[in-house]
Amino acid sequence: MGWFALSLLAGLFFASSRVVARLVLRRAGNPLAFVAIHDFLSGLVLLPFLFISFSLPTKNETWLFFLGIVVFAFLTDWLAFTALRAIDVSMYNIICQIRHILILFGGLLIFQETITFYKVIAIILIITGVAIALYEKTKFKFDKGIFFTLLSTFFAIIAFLFAKQTVTDFDEVTVASLELILVGILGFSLLGFQPSKLVSEIKIQKWGLIIAGILFGGFEVLLFMALKIGEASRVIPVTQSSLLFALLAGILLLNERSRLLQKIFGSIIIALGIALMYLL
Repeated sequence: MGWFALSLLAGLFFASSRVVARLVLRRAGNPLAFVAIHDFLSGLVLLPFLFISFSLPTKNETWLFFLGIVVFAFLTDWLAFTALRAIDVSMYNIICQIRHILILFGGLLIFQETITFYKVIAIILIITGVAIALYEKTKFKFDKGIFFTLLSTFFAIIAFLFAKQTVTDFDEVTVASLELILVGILGFSLLGFQPSKLVSEIKIQKWGLIIAGILFGGFEVLLFMALKIGEASRVIPVTQSSLLFALLAGILLLNERSRLLQKIFGSIIIALGIALMYLL
């Protein structure tokens, strides 16, 4: 399976995990406890697959890159869930689009990935499509929600770049499983190893947290597989297909019909950008 198909599947799994979250999760929870449980469960569900493809890196520096993934993935998730308690999902997703610009230059500087005219046009189309599909008339105000979103996006790019380097010498399923479990343990440690906080979070979020965690585990494996064989500056923008799947699910499953034509128009532009990223 090629990098493009893997990236699309990663987008589908990510969208599914977020749709589940929108269906059942509650704002009253603790973001740190949510990250700890969500990521730990995501890693646990991948453990059985280690018997199929388990392998350890041959280079010592690969472990340093792996630890970088753990730290920055934890910061990304924690800040993202904290931000989503302060700003609308639409605003969060629009701001996150700066990751495509950051990954474009990160791929160039670290992996010598070329910046082509068509790649730039594809990214512009994707960012424009997202902005059109999600834009609502709200007064923009730089607050802590915006700040946390920017930090989360920046740390996510660092984690992606570390992941790209790590999977060249480390089985992607093993990386995803161990990384998610360690992120969960790190979150638990910052809670002071207090099981009562985890139990309280599970009571608030219930089965939605578990299902979202399982789907997120699938997303990480597919993402790492795509990064292993494809350019980071192509893979990350194509995973923006998650928004297309999320919008479709919102319309069909959640009856989110407001601004329907706007969403359809924006989705078409996103799809054009994704197709351009693959074809040219």
